[in-house]
Amino acid sequence: MTTLEKHPDWFYDFYPMEILLLGSFPPHSSKHAFPFYYPNKQNRFWKILAHIANKTLTHDLSNTELAVNERKNLMKFLHIGIHDVGKTILRKNNSSLDTKIDVIEYQDIKKIVKNHPELQQILLLGFSSKNSATQTFIKYLEHQKILTEFPVDFKLKSQQSFTIFIDNRKIKCSILNSTSSASAIGIDALIDQFSKYILVPNE
Repeated sequence: MTTLEKHPDWFYDFYPMEILLLGSFPPHSSKHAFPFYYPNKQNRFWKILAHIANKTLTHDLSNTELAVNERKNLMKFLHIGIHDVGKTILRKNNSSLDTKIDVIEYQDIKKIVKNHPELQQILLLGFSSKNSATQTFIKYLEHQKILTEFPVDFKLKSQQSFTIFIDNRKIKCSILNSTSSASAIGIDALIDQFSKYILVPNE
């Protein structure tokens, strides 16, 4: 069974947004513990950001509004915006795996970059599947004819970086491992990896 899905449009816009973190597409709605990015309770994403920020997520998921607001405050503290590359997808068998989705329409990532002159870096979560955030974003760049420079020794793996050019600005794009519980990478290794790219701003 294949179903057509539109993104729930959770994008939270604020300033300053120095980093934009991109995933592929939200999991199937049956996995949503709250109506916001990375809503699967098993995903390590929010634990990683909270650890880097030295914050504690205090609200349980019985009150989803408080849980979402707490996560938005964490984003603002770290100056990190979050979005997904896919706007419309075809999903197979209600699966949440990237291997079971096909992105058929992209989000307007270029518009976000243009609206945020302070944005310096894009982080891409996941790279192995053809519908991962990284591979889908590269297809988006080609579709939009956005100038992209890859290092000579570039490989599609974690902690590799490339550069895009939008409005005469250079934006560094770096690949990170997925925070999904399906990933074999442990949370300590993910925290070490993310900490190289996400710095706690001066308060």
